[in-house]
Amino acid sequence: MRARLGRGLLALIAASIVVAVLLVVLPEPSAVMLGIALSASLSRSQLERDARGRLEALGLLPVVGLIGFGIGALLRADLVAGAVVYVLALVAAMLLRGRGPLWRRVSALVATPFLAVLFLPAAPGADRGPVAAVVVPVGVAVLAWAAVTAAQVAARALGLLPPPAVRPAAAEAARADATPGEGAATPGAGAPTPGATAALPSAAGPTPGAGRSGLRPPAEVRAAAQIGVALVVAFLVGALTFGDHWPWVVLSAVIVAYLPRGRADAIRTGLHRLVGAAAGSLVALIPAAVLPGDSVVLVGLALAAIGVGILLREVGYAAWAFGVTVALTLLERLTGQPEPLIGLRLIEIVIGVAVGLLAVCLVFPLRTTDVVRSRLRDVLAAVSDRLGADDPAAVLGAEARIRSTLRELDRSAAGLIDAGRVLAVLRRPPPRAVEWVADAHALGVYAARAPAPAPPAVRRAVGDARRALRAPDDLGPALRRAADTTRR
Repeated sequence: MRARLGRGLLALIAASIVVAVLLVVLPEPSAVMLGIALSASLSRSQLERDARGRLEALGLLPVVGLIGFGIGALLRADLVAGAVVYVLALVAAMLLRGRGPLWRRVSALVATPFLAVLFLPAAPGADRGPVAAVVVPVGVAVLAWAAVTAAQVAARALGLLPPPAVRPAAAEAARADATPGEGAATPGAGAPTPGATAALPSAAGPTPGAGRSGLRPPAEVRAAAQIGVALVVAFLVGALTFGDHWPWVVLSAVIVAYLPRGRADAIRTGLHRLVGAAAGSLVALIPAAVLPGDSVVLVGLALAAIGVGILLREVGYAAWAFGVTVALTLLERLTGQPEPLIGLRLIEIVIGVAVGLLAVCLVFPLRTTDVVRSRLRDVLAAVSDRLGADDPAAVLGAEARIRSTLRELDRSAAGLIDAGRVLAVLRRPPPRAVEWVADAHALGVYAARAPAPAPPAVRRAVGDARRALRAPDDLGPALRRAADTTRR
């Protein structure tokens, strides 16, 4: 929890820098909201990046952002044409994930600007002419990148953050990432044991030969079908039912169908969005009703709400949904909205979440246990590298990869872990993947303090667990044996 709050605090510092600069240079709500969204997203996706990865993001982000805001302008000018392009763009971004690490990172970067065009009333600088409409979004993106980079580099220099994981080129090229959103792909960690992942199901990633069946499309194709169906339904329902207020249906559908990792994570994200939005809407009622529409206090409260959301986002997505909902409700009051559209917005959010969940659960569903197995592959590879390391540099590099892969494993399994807590109340056993995660953490803790190289018995047990990745029924016992070996 302390580590999560620490990462949230770094994100809050970066966002505060961006807001402070924009309030002086360009005090425009759209620019400020875009800066906050980008800094919050980059704070997560850039956490494991080395210098090369950060420069890559700096080059890609303005291009992706301009494409997104161009599509946003088309949505405002012609909803039908804009919706078609929007759907095709997100489907294409999902399909490109299977073409390598660079395209996976492009797909991840697409999420924030494409979400931003749905909740921003207009592109930053759009009312200042065509040049500003191009320069301002690019400038905000560069500012957010610089603030996040400065905060994280300073924290790393002070020893508050561990060094980034070193990703071998061959391992990253083989990385099968089933995560479309929230940032970066998880670093790979060395070559797998021969045959260890030869039969891993396609849901665990798009690695060629990883157990794909002619009856089940690759993971990126299945995810693209899900987001395509969700967006088409969301646009139709939103435009035909809610008129000009259609964006909240689409926004909620994208959050549920594009960002999560597997079915359990989609359900968890949808529930968090509903709870956070409902709580934020109720909390925002009081200041929106009491304070005048031009009150500086409204601005302060909106920024404070988003700050709370950023700080606690690593703890739960509901906090982020809460903060954003409060802020947008208060900003509506500032822009002259006579009364908050809270009831309408909640109805749209419920419909959007339902649309996204139905698409994720019914259209070529990606099982969360398969996604967890994919992440376990990276964890076990990093643990294996650490146990076999015999020089300080290799030890430090493997330990950094263990930390980053365990963090991504936890994110992928969060939905199942929440389900396990509910089942515990009912005195039912948790999903088996929850036990896999617990044993993986035990191996990671042992590897961090193990001698270099580790005892052969432990290394053999970890190798057996890697080979067991091909069969879920064998994986649990193999992981438990490996974890038990570390306790002897």
